[in-house]
Amino acid sequence: MGGGSSTRAICVSRDPEVGRVVAAALAKAGVTVEHFDQLPAQIGDLALVVVDRATRQAASDTLRSVAAPVVVVGDDLDDDGLITLMLEAPVSHLVGDLEDRDLGITSEKLVTGEIFGLEKYLAPGAKIGERVVVTDTDKRAAMGEVCSWAEAIGARRPIVHRLVSVVDELLMNALREAIGTGRRAVLRWASDERVLAISVGDTFGALRQRDIIDHVRRARSERGRPESDQAGAGLGLYLVLANVASLIVNVDPGQRTEVVCLFDLARGERRAVASGVRSLHVFSASAG
Repeated sequence: MGGGSSTRAICVSRDPEVGRVVAAALAKAGVTVEHFDQLPAQIGDLALVVVDRATRQAASDTLRSVAAPVVVVGDDLDDDGLITLMLEAPVSHLVGDLEDRDLGITSEKLVTGEIFGLEKYLAPGAKIGERVVVTDTDKRAAMGEVCSWAEAIGARRPIVHRLVSVVDELLMNALREAIGTGRRAVLRWASDERVLAISVGDTFGALRQRDIIDHVRRARSERGRPESDQAGAGLGLYLVLANVASLIVNVDPGQRTEVVCLFDLARGERRAVASGVRSLHVFSASAG
């Protein structure tokens, strides 16, 4: 969801370590955090609400009525309760691992409303590559260029393999939407010492949070055995989720969509959940 004018947030957790990490991450975005053991009845005007898994489980009904963007920390997409809340859209952001820097970046995006750009997830000065993709020939060339780049910067072979699969899927989806319209997709890529990032953008702005989470839910239940042709698109998105550390979807409805995928470079892969992805964010430029 997009940003508002408030620079207040609340963190609801009985774990002091969660409170400490949240306060430090949000301070970098200029957000003041108030701490609670349980979700207060009146929360006022807030930039965001941060809750942990235990709070989400205990206060799911109350969270449905929260107007501010809700960020859940320390949770995962293998939990049906979280899936339900994300389908209904009171929860737009999952930060599975508090060690990730997603939380501070998410806070800044929600406060400023400036949601686009993979640069936000990288250290300052990262060199950005970019290629416009219109045809299948463009797509093959782009995939080859990104693969060569990833190998040149020393990315491990499993990361390169996952990167190519994700780029293929995202560009295929973007080109499918663009057939006959004259529109184009834009592939961008960059890295720093910790993260390899790619993004695919288009000028449709048609992707909705419910679509994303519904695809995750259906593909999760089918475990790679889609029951219909329609489920195949969901399986494609599920394969993206299974191969990235973080998925960020930025949408200006009817105007623009940007899907950003992050891959870990600085530490070993951790695939504790069936979906693979640790952090999932859906930002809308129209919300605020």
